[in-house]
Amino acid sequence: MVRHSENASELWKNLPWKKFRKDLFRLQKRVWKAVSVGDKRKAKYLQKLILKSTAARLLAIRQVTQLNAGKKTAGVDGKASLTFEERFLLSHELKENVNTWKHNKLREIPIPKKDGTIRMLKVPTMADRAWQCLAKYALEPAHETTFHARSYGFRTGRSAHDAQRILFNNLNSNVNGIDKRVIELDIEKCFDRINHSSIMEQLIAPLGIKTGIFRCLKAGVNPGFPEQGTPQGGVVSPLLANIALNGIESIHRYKSGRWIEPSIRYADDMVSATRCRMV
Repeated sequence: MVRHSENASELWKNLPWKKFRKDLFRLQKRVWKAVSVGDKRKAKYLQKLILKSTAARLLAIRQVTQLNAGKKTAGVDGKASLTFEERFLLSHELKENVNTWKHNKLREIPIPKKDGTIRMLKVPTMADRAWQCLAKYALEPAHETTFHARSYGFRTGRSAHDAQRILFNNLNSNVNGIDKRVIELDIEKCFDRINHSSIMEQLIAPLGIKTGIFRCLKAGVNPGFPEQGTPQGGVVSPLLANIALNGIESIHRYKSGRWIEPSIRYADDMVSATRCRMV
């Protein structure tokens, strides 16, 4: 245990972060390869190694306390930041309880929308965010190999610009001629209505992560819809939404005697802007 804040500060700053990132990426790449060849048993074993990894644990704490946009937002415990000593203590707590982690309640923050309605942001505690980030490190490579090629939201190495490029290539005046079609799909209150069972059934993870994710979902539950919803504000929530929505890109593949190319999806927003051809 680190006793002096100055020592803790120096220890934290001098940690080999570059080596940690390389070590984590090496494990994640092995998870991706295992799932891509259908060896889920090996993938789950490797995911357990990520949970136990000191590199992954410290990187998760660094991500939520220093790098994320909401790093200064407090949870129900009132902690908007962690001292260097507290970060090392949290690392020890995660190491001891990573497979039996219990989530605290969520702090609700009302966010006004452009249409005048209110969106409720549900913020976990800093410790819960660190656990979710660690779980995300293990889950993300396993599901990246299963995600649809036309999904661009909240994925590593992809952005809104990629989706815009595909839309431009299919909508500009030089392509597809009179056969251009635009179909827009917007899922109302998507994050609030995603079914928990759907997420849990599709989750590629060992029991420890599955149990923690289930508790995470129940911590942000809507009393009116106890089996639905992922808490907006959680680190792992966008990934869980992608897992639940994966495959919806092909919903318009065949309609009225026509084949339509897969839609472009960014989180819960989807557009099909492609050429239709008769079959």
